[in-house]
Amino acid sequence: MMLKPVQQNLLLLLGWLQLQCGQPGRARIFLEALLVVDPAHCQARRALVVALLQLEEGVLAERQCDRLLADGEDDLALWGCVSRACQLQGRIADARVAHERFLSLRESHERAV
Repeated sequence: MMLKPVQQNLLLLLGWLQLQCGQPGRARIFLEALLVVDPAHCQARRALVVALLQLEEGVLAERQCDRLLADGEDDLALWGCVSRACQLQGRIADARVAHERFLSLRESHERAV
């Protein structure tokens, strides 16, 4: 199924609006629909991570984070999401490692700026 760019943008916008309204389950529906049509849509995948974390779906959130990292995503906040996803799964040591990576990258970024 093909969607026009305006339709894809609408799905993304609806997903973000649902997140802003405190409805991560509804946001997930819009964002997953967009990813079915365009699996490489990074903005939708990032928003889906937020929705999954709010739904406390740690395994699925970590899987989406891994996909973003594999695709070259370099936003340091992603490591905060990985940390939270690990924490939700009870993997505290892994959460700590991911959080330390976040802090290290943030420190490097601040020095560069």
